[in-house]
Amino acid sequence: MKDLLLDTNNDLILNNADLNIGVSDGQHQEHLLIAQKGSVKQFSDTGVGIENYLNESEIDAMLREVRYQFEQDGMAVNEVSYDEQQGKLNHDAKYSG
Repeated sequence: MKDLLLDTNNDLILNNADLNIGVSDGQHQEHLLIAQKGSVKQFSDTGVGIENYLNESEIDAMLREVRYQFEQDGMAVNEVSYDEQQGKLNHDAKYSG
């Protein structure tokens, strides 16, 4: 999926005073993971709220929610897993089409 690209501070990336457009799958996934439910007013059920799971032992619930949110956003999800040793969420999801 193509969209406006943002930098690591979520500011628009400009190229010679023009908006930079490119593949934005990664930034959409990041925003879905960070967003708390209710923070997207038009779609109040959107968002994983990943920080709510940081000190939780409910890894399976987190993985289900990540998969659900990605699928609801139109992604084909191949894998969602969590590496407990590294404390890292792994996901393989792409927009279809």
